[in-house]
Amino acid sequence: MGNYSFNIKGLPEPVNGLVEGHNLLRGVPHTKIFEGISGLTFRNCNLTNCDVPADSIIEHCLHIQVSFCSHVQQTWADRGFIPRCTDACSHRTVVDTITIDGTVVDVNHTYEDKEVS
Repeated sequence: MGNYSFNIKGLPEPVNGLVEGHNLLRGVPHTKIFEGISGLTFRNCNLTNCDVPADSIIEHCLHIQVSFCSHVQQTWADRGFIPRCTDACSHRTVVDTITIDGTVVDVNHTYEDKEVS
């Protein structure tokens, strides 16, 4: 239905306590949404990085927490949706050093977003 990712447009208005079919993705894990509202049902929503009110019902939603890496999600970092990472951030998975005749000529880093609890 609606794209409310990164809180660009705020949050959709629940209809009779139902929030259905919306992308509510947030850039930082455990971002609280709909604080102070009880009795909500989320159906078919993207709730990535969202903490919904404790009494909420979640039906058929993607509800995970992900630490996004700015090396992987450069556009999101450029737009300020996620924080910038250092070269040695926790998302780095591989460091390849290219050496020719005993001299390091390049270093390549591989990064990935990580699911967190």
